Amino acid sequence: MSLLSLTGGSLIGLGATVLVGELYPAPPRLADALARLEGTAPAEPTGRLRRLTRWADVHNPQSDLELVGLTVEAFVLKRLGYALLGLVFPTLLNLTVTLATGATLPWQIPAAVGVLLGAAFGLAPDIAVRRQAAELRREFRAALSTYLDLVALERAAGSGPGQALHAPADVCGGWVFERIATVLRQARRSGEQPWRGLAELGRRVGVAELTELADIAEDAGSIGAQVLPTLLAKSQSMRTAALTDARARANSRTSEMPVAIAMSIGGFLLLVTYPALYRLFIA
Repeated sequence: MSLLSLTGGSLIGLGATVLVGELYPAPPRLADALARLEGTAPAEPTGRLRRLTRWADVHNPQSDLELVGLTVEAFVLKRLGYALLGLVFPTLLNLTVTLATGATLPWQIPAAVGVLLGAAFGLAPDIAVRRQAAELRREFRAALSTYLDLVALERAAGSGPGQALHAPADVCGGWVFERIATVLRQARRSGEQPWRGLAELGRRVGVAELTELADIAEDAGSIGAQVLPTLLAKSQSMRTAALTDARARANSRTSEMPVAIAMSIGGFLLLVTYPALYRLFIA
């Protein structure tokens, strides 16, 4: 009975640890963080790995993966691994119970539970990527509002549209400014207008405000429109939206506190009353 409890508890703990670790990932490794600050993309898997994951390349959050810095192949491979873990977990648990006690369940039960767990575990990477991308977009928009202010200051000082876009990105630090500076340098080397690179980056990472900035800069560069009031108004609206979102998230977390407290109290009561319940109904 002790072997059954130990093995079953280990398997359940392993599955819960993997699932929680995916939904609430640890901070990124130093090498990955430095690569993101430098604007370098992660190495893409090729060859056999690409062929292996191509058949499972279902709907993927492209803009989220682009923002997080994860390739489609790596994401699909992670999804397949978690789905496989959920699929075989009930079978392994049933096999452990059979070896320990001799009792077994009909194969339909672990198979059905495995299908459900496989589907749930397969969704875990998707949920984790979307949650991480949402947090990165909030950081992106916060930095972008500062970038808009600096671009407006450059325009007020008499700089042209292109110079006004380049100067703040060259002097500011942080991964957002580095990504903006990277696309601006690429546009300069290729001889394209800088706002086209910004518009493309905004579409790739799913930040519409960056695309709107590119449209404003294009108007200033092509028809000479006076864009200083527009830039300042856009920056102010972004800060207001960020403040509103922060307040909404704070209120949401405050409302979730009673649930967490109730679950903690329930778990404590269950722990305290378990010996008495065991003797009353089982012993």
